[in-house]
Amino acid sequence: MEPWEKVCIHVSMYAILREMRPIDPFYVKYLSQLPKQITEETIGEEVYPIGTYINVFFVVIVFLVTDYLRYKPIMIINGISGIIYYSLLLGSPTTMKLKIGQVFQVIFRAAEVAYYTYMFAQIKNKDQYQIAYSRVRASVLVGKCGSGLLSQVVISYLSPNLTGYIYLIYISIFGMVLTTIWSLIIPPVKFSLYFYKQKEPVINFESIDTKKIIQNKVIEPFRENIDRTYTQNDLKKLKCSEVIRKLWLDFKVSYTDVNLLKWSVWLSLSLCGYIMIGQYIQILWQKLEKQDINAHLMNAAVDSLTTILSAVATYSTGRINGSWDKYGEYLIAIVSMGLGCILIVLSSNKSLNWSYGYYIIFCCTYQTMLTISSAEIAKFLKRDCYALVFGFNKFITSILQSFFVIVIVKDTFFSFNIEEQIYFYGLYFAFLGFVYILLFLLVMKGVLKKNILINTI
Repeated sequence: MEPWEKVCIHVSMYAILREMRPIDPFYVKYLSQLPKQITEETIGEEVYPIGTYINVFFVVIVFLVTDYLRYKPIMIINGISGIIYYSLLLGSPTTMKLKIGQVFQVIFRAAEVAYYTYMFAQIKNKDQYQIAYSRVRASVLVGKCGSGLLSQVVISYLSPNLTGYIYLIYISIFGMVLTTIWSLIIPPVKFSLYFYKQKEPVINFESIDTKKIIQNKVIEPFRENIDRTYTQNDLKKLKCSEVIRKLWLDFKVSYTDVNLLKWSVWLSLSLCGYIMIGQYIQILWQKLEKQDINAHLMNAAVDSLTTILSAVATYSTGRINGSWDKYGEYLIAIVSMGLGCILIVLSSNKSLNWSYGYYIIFCCTYQTMLTISSAEIAKFLKRDCYALVFGFNKFITSILQSFFVIVIVKDTFFSFNIEEQIYFYGLYFAFLGFVYILLFLLVMKGVLKKNILINTI
Protein backbone atom coordinates (compact mmCIF):
# COMPACT_ATOMS: atom_id res chain seq x y z
CA MET A 1 0.00 0.00 0.00
CA GLU A 2 1.35 3.41 -0.99
CA PRO A 3 1.80 6.12 1.67
CA TRP A 4 -0.95 8.37 0.26
CA GLU A 5 -3.42 5.48 0.46
CA LYS A 6 -2.62 5.04 4.16
CA VAL A 7 -3.29 8.74 4.67
CA CYS A 8 -6.65 8.29 2.92
CA ILE A 9 -7.55 5.43 5.25
CA HIS A 10 -6.62 7.48 8.34
CA VAL A 11 -8.63 10.52 7.24
CA SER A 12 -11.56 8.50 5.86
CA MET A 13 -12.01 6.62 9.14
CA TYR A 14 -11.86 9.92 11.02
CA ALA A 15 -14.52 11.38 8.71
CA ILE A 16 -16.86 8.40 9.18
CA LEU A 17 -16.56 8.49 12.98
CA ARG A 18 -17.05 12.26 13.00
CA GLU A 19 -20.37 11.88 11.17
CA MET A 20 -21.76 9.53 13.84
CA ARG A 21 -24.16 12.13 15.22
CA PRO A 22 -27.64 10.57 15.01
CA ILE A 23 -29.30 13.14 17.27
CA ASP A 24 -28.75 15.98 14.77
CA PRO A 25 -31.84 15.32 12.56
CA PHE A 26 -34.08 15.36 15.66
CA TYR A 27 -32.43 18.22 17.58
CA VAL A 28 -35.56 20.43 17.56
CA LYS A 29 -37.92 17.51 18.21
CA TYR A 30 -35.86 16.35 21.21
CA LEU A 31 -35.88 19.79 22.84
CA SER A 32 -39.66 20.08 22.38
CA GLN A 33 -40.13 16.69 24.12
CA LEU A 34 -38.34 17.73 27.32
CA PRO A 35 -40.31 18.41 30.55
CA LYS A 36 -39.22 22.05 30.26
CA GLN A 37 -40.30 22.42 26.65
CA ILE A 38 -38.11 24.70 24.59
CA THR A 39 -40.18 26.20 21.79
CA GLU A 40 -39.23 26.42 18.13
CA GLU A 41 -39.18 30.22 18.44
CA THR A 42 -36.64 30.05 21.27
CA ILE A 43 -34.40 27.72 19.27
CA GLY A 44 -34.63 29.79 16.12
CA GLU A 45 -34.34 33.25 17.66
CA GLU A 46 -32.10 32.69 20.70
CA VAL A 47 -30.09 29.47 20.38
CA TYR A 48 -29.12 29.16 16.69
CA PRO A 49 -28.03 32.83 16.28
CA ILE A 50 -25.31 32.43 18.93
CA GLY A 51 -23.52 29.88 16.78
CA THR A 52 -23.92 32.01 13.67
CA TYR A 53 -22.35 35.10 15.26
CA ILE A 54 -19.40 33.26 16.78
CA ASN A 55 -18.75 31.33 13.57
CA VAL A 56 -17.59 34.53 11.82
CA PHE A 57 -14.57 34.77 14.13
CA PHE A 58 -13.83 31.07 14.43
CA VAL A 59 -13.59 30.49 10.67
CA VAL A 60 -10.55 32.80 10.43
CA ILE A 61 -8.97 31.83 13.75
CA VAL A 62 -9.28 28.09 13.19
CA PHE A 63 -7.77 28.38 9.70
CA LEU A 64 -4.60 30.08 10.97
CA VAL A 65 -4.31 28.08 14.20
CA THR A 66 -4.85 24.82 12.32
CA ASP A 67 -1.86 25.50 10.08
CA TYR A 68 0.30 26.73 12.96
CA LEU A 69 -0.44 23.69 15.16
CA ARG A 70 -0.11 21.35 12.14
CA TYR A 71 -3.64 19.98 12.03
CA LYS A 72 -3.60 17.04 14.45
CA PRO A 73 -4.18 19.06 17.66
CA ILE A 74 -7.20 20.73 16.02
CA MET A 75 -8.55 17.33 15.01
CA ILE A 76 -8.28 16.28 18.67
CA ILE A 77 -10.01 19.49 19.80
CA ASN A 78 -12.69 18.78 17.20
CA GLY A 79 -13.60 15.51 18.89
CA ILE A 80 -13.46 16.96 22.40
CA SER A 81 -15.71 19.90 21.48
CA GLY A 82 -18.19 17.41 20.02
CA ILE A 83 -18.22 15.46 23.29
CA ILE A 84 -18.92 18.63 25.29
CA TYR A 85 -21.60 19.84 22.87
CA TYR A 86 -23.65 16.64 22.97
CA SER A 87 -23.09 16.17 26.72
CA LEU A 88 -24.74 19.55 27.33
CA LEU A 89 -27.93 18.16 25.75
CA LEU A 90 -28.35 15.56 28.50
CA GLY A 91 -30.67 16.06 31.45
CA SER A 92 -32.93 19.07 31.15
CA PRO A 93 -30.80 21.64 29.35
CA THR A 94 -31.71 25.28 29.89
CA THR A 95 -31.57 27.91 27.16
CA MET A 96 -28.24 29.10 28.59
CA LYS A 97 -26.80 25.57 28.36
CA LEU A 98 -27.91 25.34 24.74
CA LYS A 99 -26.26 28.68 23.97
CA ILE A 100 -23.00 27.48 25.52
CA GLY A 101 -23.37 24.30 23.50
CA GLN A 102 -23.56 26.40 20.34
CA VAL A 103 -20.06 27.70 21.06
CA PHE A 104 -18.65 24.17 21.13
CA GLN A 105 -20.66 23.23 18.08
CA VAL A 106 -19.08 26.15 16.19
CA ILE A 107 -15.62 24.91 17.19
CA PHE A 108 -16.64 21.46 15.99
CA ARG A 109 -17.95 22.75 12.64
CA ALA A 110 -15.10 25.20 12.03
CA ALA A 111 -12.48 22.53 12.70
CA GLU A 112 -13.78 20.53 9.74
CA VAL A 113 -11.08 22.14 7.61
CA ALA A 114 -8.43 20.44 9.79
CA TYR A 115 -8.74 16.90 8.45
CA TYR A 116 -8.84 18.00 4.80
CA THR A 117 -5.71 20.14 5.19
CA TYR A 118 -4.12 17.33 7.23
CA MET A 119 -4.64 15.07 4.23
CA PHE A 120 -3.18 17.58 1.75
CA ALA A 121 -0.16 18.19 3.98
CA GLN A 122 0.54 14.45 4.40
CA ILE A 123 0.31 13.59 0.69
CA LYS A 124 3.53 14.54 -1.05
CA ASN A 125 2.43 13.97 -4.64
CA LYS A 126 -0.11 16.67 -5.49
CA ASP A 127 -1.42 14.61 -8.41
CA GLN A 128 -3.09 12.38 -5.82
CA TYR A 129 -5.07 15.27 -4.29
CA GLN A 130 -8.19 14.76 -6.38
CA ILE A 131 -8.59 11.03 -5.86
CA ALA A 132 -7.76 11.38 -2.15
CA TYR A 133 -10.34 14.14 -1.74
CA SER A 134 -12.94 12.01 -3.54
CA ARG A 135 -12.36 9.08 -1.20
CA VAL A 136 -12.61 11.21 1.93
CA ARG A 137 -15.71 12.95 0.60
CA ALA A 138 -17.27 9.54 -0.08
CA SER A 139 -16.44 8.53 3.50
CA VAL A 140 -18.23 11.61 4.82
CA LEU A 141 -21.33 10.64 2.84
CA VAL A 142 -21.14 7.04 4.08
CA GLY A 143 -20.87 8.19 7.68
CA LYS A 144 -23.70 10.69 7.35
CA CYS A 145 -25.99 8.21 5.60
CA GLY A 146 -25.29 5.48 8.17
CA SER A 147 -25.88 7.86 11.05
CA GLY A 148 -29.19 9.00 9.58
CA LEU A 149 -30.44 5.46 9.03
CA LEU A 150 -29.50 4.48 12.58
CA SER A 151 -31.29 7.53 13.92
CA GLN A 152 -34.50 6.80 12.03
CA VAL A 153 -34.54 3.11 13.04
CA VAL A 154 -34.15 3.99 16.73
CA ILE A 155 -36.93 6.60 16.68
CA SER A 156 -39.37 4.78 14.39
CA TYR A 157 -39.06 1.21 15.64
CA LEU A 158 -37.09 0.83 18.87
CA SER A 159 -38.02 3.76 21.10
CA PRO A 160 -40.23 6.53 19.65
CA ASN A 161 -40.52 8.44 22.93
CA LEU A 162 -38.11 10.73 24.79
CA THR A 163 -35.92 7.77 25.77
CA GLY A 164 -35.12 7.15 22.10
CA TYR A 165 -33.76 10.67 21.66
CA ILE A 166 -31.61 10.23 24.78
CA TYR A 167 -30.20 7.03 23.27
CA LEU A 168 -29.28 9.04 20.17
CA ILE A 169 -27.43 11.59 22.31
CA TYR A 170 -25.38 8.85 23.98
CA ILE A 171 -24.57 7.33 20.58
CA SER A 172 -23.49 10.78 19.37
CA ILE A 173 -21.22 11.21 22.41
CA PHE A 174 -19.79 7.73 21.78
CA GLY A 175 -19.10 8.71 18.18
CA MET A 176 -17.23 11.82 19.33
CA VAL A 177 -15.21 9.75 21.82
CA LEU A 178 -14.17 7.38 19.03
CA THR A 179 -13.31 10.39 16.84
CA THR A 180 -11.06 11.78 19.58
CA ILE A 181 -9.34 8.43 20.14
CA TRP A 182 -8.73 8.00 16.41
CA SER A 183 -7.29 11.53 16.15
CA LEU A 184 -4.80 10.61 18.91
CA ILE A 185 -3.72 7.49 17.02
CA ILE A 186 -3.08 8.94 13.56
CA PRO A 187 0.49 10.11 12.82
CA PRO A 188 1.34 13.80 13.24
CA VAL A 189 2.22 16.14 10.39
CA LYS A 190 5.73 17.56 10.14
CA PHE A 191 5.13 20.26 7.55
CA SER A 192 2.20 22.61 6.90
CA LEU A 193 1.01 24.85 4.07
CA TYR A 194 2.19 28.17 5.52
CA PHE A 195 4.00 28.19 8.87
CA TYR A 196 6.23 25.10 8.54
CA LYS A 197 7.98 24.56 5.23
CA GLN A 198 10.43 21.96 4.05
CA LYS A 199 13.96 23.17 3.43
CA GLU A 200 15.53 22.52 0.09
CA PRO A 201 17.13 19.07 0.09
CA VAL A 202 20.88 18.59 -0.02
CA ILE A 203 21.64 16.64 -3.16
CA ASN A 204 24.15 13.83 -2.98
CA PHE A 205 25.70 13.90 -6.46
CA GLU A 206 27.85 10.88 -5.70
CA SER A 207 24.90 8.54 -6.18
CA ILE A 208 23.79 9.97 -9.54
CA ASP A 209 23.65 7.39 -12.28
CA THR A 210 25.44 9.47 -14.96
CA LYS A 211 25.01 6.96 -17.78
CA LYS A 212 21.30 6.78 -17.21
CA ILE A 213 21.02 10.58 -17.17
CA ILE A 214 22.78 10.81 -20.51
CA GLN A 215 20.64 8.03 -21.89
CA ASN A 216 17.33 9.63 -20.91
CA LYS A 217 18.33 13.21 -21.79
CA VAL A 218 15.37 14.71 -19.94
CA ILE A 219 15.09 16.62 -16.71
CA GLU A 220 12.52 14.61 -14.76
CA PRO A 221 14.26 11.23 -15.03
CA PHE A 222 17.41 13.06 -13.97
CA ARG A 223 15.67 14.26 -10.83
CA GLU A 224 14.21 10.87 -10.09
CA ASN A 225 17.67 9.26 -10.06
CA ILE A 226 19.18 11.74 -7.66
CA ASP A 227 19.56 10.45 -4.12
CA ARG A 228 18.18 13.29 -2.04
CA THR A 229 19.38 13.34 1.54
CA TYR A 230 18.01 15.75 4.11
CA THR A 231 19.75 17.44 6.95
CA GLN A 232 18.57 16.70 10.45
CA ASN A 233 17.05 20.14 10.76
CA ASP A 234 15.04 20.18 7.51
CA LEU A 235 12.09 22.06 9.02
CA LYS A 236 11.85 25.77 8.30
CA LYS A 237 9.47 27.80 10.44
CA LEU A 238 8.33 30.99 8.74
CA LYS A 239 7.87 34.27 10.58
CA CYS A 240 4.39 35.76 10.94
CA SER A 241 5.32 38.56 8.54
CA GLU A 242 6.39 35.98 5.94
CA VAL A 243 3.17 34.01 6.39
CA ILE A 244 1.04 37.15 6.04
CA ARG A 245 2.97 38.16 2.92
CA LYS A 246 2.46 34.74 1.38
CA LEU A 247 -1.23 34.70 2.32
CA TRP A 248 -1.74 38.10 0.71
CA LEU A 249 0.15 37.10 -2.43
CA ASP A 250 -1.87 33.87 -2.78
CA PHE A 251 -5.08 35.79 -2.11
CA LYS A 252 -4.30 38.45 -4.71
CA VAL A 253 -3.25 35.93 -7.36
CA SER A 254 -6.36 33.82 -6.76
CA TYR A 255 -9.06 36.47 -6.68
CA THR A 256 -7.77 38.49 -9.63
CA ASP A 257 -8.78 35.56 -11.83
CA VAL A 258 -12.20 36.48 -13.27
CA ASN A 259 -13.38 32.87 -13.61
CA LEU A 260 -12.45 32.00 -10.03
CA LEU A 261 -14.07 35.19 -8.74
CA LYS A 262 -17.30 34.44 -10.63
CA TRP A 263 -17.68 30.98 -9.11
CA SER A 264 -16.45 32.04 -5.66
CA VAL A 265 -19.02 34.82 -5.38
CA TRP A 266 -21.84 32.44 -6.24
CA LEU A 267 -20.53 29.74 -3.88
CA SER A 268 -20.23 32.15 -0.93
CA LEU A 269 -23.65 33.75 -1.43
CA SER A 270 -25.56 30.56 -2.25
CA LEU A 271 -23.94 28.54 0.52
CA CYS A 272 -25.33 31.04 3.01
CA GLY A 273 -28.88 30.37 1.81
CA TYR A 274 -28.31 26.62 1.77
CA ILE A 275 -26.96 26.56 5.33
CA MET A 276 -29.80 28.74 6.63
CA ILE A 277 -32.38 26.41 5.07
CA GLY A 278 -30.63 23.31 6.43
CA GLN A 279 -30.41 24.80 9.91
CA TYR A 280 -34.00 26.03 10.22
CA ILE A 281 -35.91 23.42 8.19
CA GLN A 282 -36.46 21.26 11.30
CA ILE A 283 -38.51 24.09 12.80
CA LEU A 284 -40.82 24.03 9.77
CA TRP A 285 -41.15 20.24 9.90
CA GLN A 286 -41.96 20.37 13.61
CA LYS A 287 -44.68 22.91 12.88
CA LEU A 288 -46.15 20.84 10.03
CA GLU A 289 -46.19 17.70 12.20
CA LYS A 290 -48.29 19.50 14.82
CA GLN A 291 -50.80 20.54 12.15
CA ASP A 292 -51.29 16.99 10.83
CA ILE A 293 -52.03 14.28 13.42
CA ASN A 294 -51.30 11.55 10.84
CA ALA A 295 -47.85 12.91 10.00
CA HIS A 296 -44.69 11.32 11.42
CA LEU A 297 -41.27 12.92 11.47
CA MET A 298 -38.83 11.16 9.12
CA ASN A 299 -36.05 13.74 9.35
CA ALA A 300 -33.20 11.25 9.58
CA ALA A 301 -34.49 9.09 6.73
CA VAL A 302 -34.83 12.21 4.59
CA ASP A 303 -31.25 13.23 5.44
CA SER A 304 -29.98 9.77 4.47
CA LEU A 305 -31.95 9.73 1.21
CA THR A 306 -30.75 13.24 0.40
CA THR A 307 -27.17 12.16 1.03
CA ILE A 308 -27.45 9.11 -1.24
CA LEU A 309 -29.16 10.97 -4.08
CA SER A 310 -26.74 13.89 -3.79
CA ALA A 311 -23.80 11.47 -3.98
CA VAL A 312 -25.23 9.87 -7.13
CA ALA A 313 -25.92 13.26 -8.71
CA THR A 314 -22.48 14.53 -7.74
CA TYR A 315 -20.75 11.47 -9.16
CA SER A 316 -22.72 11.73 -12.42
CA THR A 317 -21.89 15.42 -12.73
CA GLY A 318 -18.19 14.66 -12.29
CA ARG A 319 -18.29 12.52 -15.44
CA ILE A 320 -19.69 15.34 -17.57
CA ASN A 321 -17.15 17.54 -19.29
CA GLY A 322 -19.14 20.77 -19.64
CA SER A 323 -17.84 24.03 -21.09
CA TRP A 324 -18.48 25.93 -17.89
CA ASP A 325 -15.90 28.60 -18.75
CA LYS A 326 -18.17 29.82 -21.55
CA TYR A 327 -21.63 29.11 -20.16
CA GLY A 328 -20.98 29.21 -16.42
CA GLU A 329 -23.04 32.37 -15.83
CA TYR A 330 -26.00 30.89 -17.69
CA LEU A 331 -25.83 27.64 -15.69
CA ILE A 332 -25.59 29.52 -12.40
CA ALA A 333 -28.54 31.71 -13.33
CA ILE A 334 -30.83 28.83 -14.34
CA VAL A 335 -29.99 26.70 -11.30
CA SER A 336 -30.31 29.63 -8.87
CA MET A 337 -33.73 30.55 -10.22
CA GLY A 338 -34.77 26.90 -10.04
CA LEU A 339 -33.65 26.70 -6.40
CA GLY A 340 -35.56 29.89 -5.68
CA CYS A 341 -38.76 28.47 -7.19
CA ILE A 342 -38.43 25.27 -5.13
CA LEU A 343 -38.09 27.27 -1.90
CA ILE A 344 -41.04 29.51 -2.75
CA VAL A 345 -43.24 26.44 -3.30
CA LEU A 346 -41.84 24.83 -0.13
CA SER A 347 -42.73 27.91 1.94
CA SER A 348 -46.41 27.72 0.99
CA ASN A 349 -46.72 23.93 1.35
CA LYS A 350 -48.83 22.53 4.21
CA SER A 351 -47.96 18.82 3.87
CA LEU A 352 -45.01 17.35 5.78
CA ASN A 353 -44.38 14.66 3.15
CA TRP A 354 -44.42 17.14 0.28
CA SER A 355 -42.11 19.37 2.30
CA TYR A 356 -39.67 16.47 2.58
CA GLY A 357 -39.85 15.97 -1.19
CA TYR A 358 -39.18 19.61 -2.04
CA TYR A 359 -36.30 19.68 0.45
CA ILE A 360 -34.69 16.60 -1.14
CA ILE A 361 -34.94 18.15 -4.61
CA PHE A 362 -33.49 21.42 -3.32
CA CYS A 363 -30.54 19.73 -1.60
CA CYS A 364 -29.70 17.39 -4.49
CA THR A 365 -29.81 20.25 -6.99
CA TYR A 366 -27.66 22.47 -4.82
CA GLN A 367 -25.11 19.74 -4.04
CA THR A 368 -24.74 19.03 -7.76
CA MET A 369 -24.15 22.69 -8.48
CA LEU A 370 -21.80 22.95 -5.50
CA THR A 371 -19.68 20.16 -6.99
CA ILE A 372 -19.44 21.97 -10.32
CA SER A 373 -18.56 25.30 -8.69
CA SER A 374 -15.95 23.74 -6.36
CA ALA A 375 -14.34 21.91 -9.29
CA GLU A 376 -14.25 25.11 -11.35
CA ILE A 377 -12.69 27.05 -8.48
CA ALA A 378 -10.08 24.32 -7.94
CA LYS A 379 -9.27 24.35 -11.66
CA PHE A 380 -8.07 27.95 -11.49
CA LEU A 381 -6.19 27.58 -8.19
CA LYS A 382 -2.65 26.85 -7.22
CA ARG A 383 -2.79 23.71 -5.12
CA ASP A 384 -1.40 25.46 -2.05
CA CYS A 385 -4.28 27.97 -2.19
CA TYR A 386 -7.12 25.46 -1.71
CA ALA A 387 -7.53 26.03 2.03
CA LEU A 388 -7.11 29.81 1.73
CA VAL A 389 -9.72 30.35 -1.00
CA PHE A 390 -12.32 27.94 0.33
CA GLY A 391 -11.72 29.28 3.84
CA PHE A 392 -12.22 32.88 2.71
CA ASN A 393 -15.37 31.94 0.81
CA LYS A 394 -16.70 30.34 3.98
CA PHE A 395 -15.80 33.49 5.91
CA ILE A 396 -17.93 35.61 3.54
CA THR A 397 -20.74 33.08 3.96
CA SER A 398 -20.53 33.43 7.76
CA ILE A 399 -20.73 37.23 7.59
CA LEU A 400 -23.81 37.04 5.37
CA GLN A 401 -25.39 34.47 7.70
CA SER A 402 -24.96 36.84 10.63
CA PHE A 403 -26.61 39.61 8.62
CA PHE A 404 -29.60 37.41 7.78
CA VAL A 405 -29.95 36.29 11.39
CA ILE A 406 -30.04 39.91 12.60
CA VAL A 407 -32.44 41.12 9.90
CA ILE A 408 -34.64 38.08 9.20
CA VAL A 409 -34.51 35.69 12.17
CA LYS A 410 -34.15 37.93 15.23
CA ASP A 411 -37.04 40.27 14.30
CA THR A 412 -34.67 43.22 14.64
CA PHE A 413 -36.17 45.07 11.67
CA PHE A 414 -38.84 42.70 10.38
CA SER A 415 -41.03 39.98 11.87
CA PHE A 416 -40.91 36.80 9.79
CA ASN A 417 -42.27 33.39 10.74
CA ILE A 418 -40.50 30.27 9.46
CA GLU A 419 -42.58 30.05 6.25
CA GLU A 420 -41.84 33.69 5.42
CA GLN A 421 -38.14 33.15 6.10
CA ILE A 422 -38.01 30.28 3.60
CA TYR A 423 -39.97 32.42 1.11
CA PHE A 424 -37.36 35.16 1.56
CA TYR A 425 -34.52 32.72 0.79
CA GLY A 426 -36.45 31.66 -2.32
CA LEU A 427 -36.47 35.28 -3.49
CA TYR A 428 -32.79 35.52 -2.54
CA PHE A 429 -31.84 32.62 -4.82
CA ALA A 430 -34.03 34.01 -7.60
CA PHE A 431 -32.24 37.37 -7.27
CA LEU A 432 -28.87 35.61 -7.56
CA GLY A 433 -30.13 33.99 -10.75
CA PHE A 434 -31.26 37.35 -12.13
CA VAL A 435 -27.84 38.92 -11.44
CA TYR A 436 -26.02 36.10 -13.24
CA ILE A 437 -28.44 36.30 -16.18
CA LEU A 438 -27.42 39.94 -16.58
CA LEU A 439 -23.77 38.94 -16.28
CA PHE A 440 -24.28 36.25 -18.94
CA LEU A 441 -25.89 38.77 -21.31
CA LEU A 442 -22.99 41.19 -20.80
CA VAL A 443 -20.48 38.43 -21.54
CA MET A 444 -22.36 37.37 -24.68
CA LYS A 445 -22.57 41.01 -25.79
CA GLY A 446 -18.80 41.29 -25.45
CA VAL A 447 -18.29 38.08 -27.42
CA LEU A 448 -20.57 39.28 -30.24
CA LYS A 449 -18.77 42.61 -30.44
CA LYS A 450 -15.45 40.81 -30.61
CA ASN A 451 -16.67 38.50 -33.40
CA ILE A 452 -18.06 41.45 -35.39
CA LEU A 453 -14.77 43.31 -35.02
CA ILE A 454 -12.81 40.27 -36.21
CA ASN A 455 -15.09 39.81 -39.22
CA THR A 456 -14.74 43.47 -40.28
CA ILE A 457 -10.95 43.30 -40.27
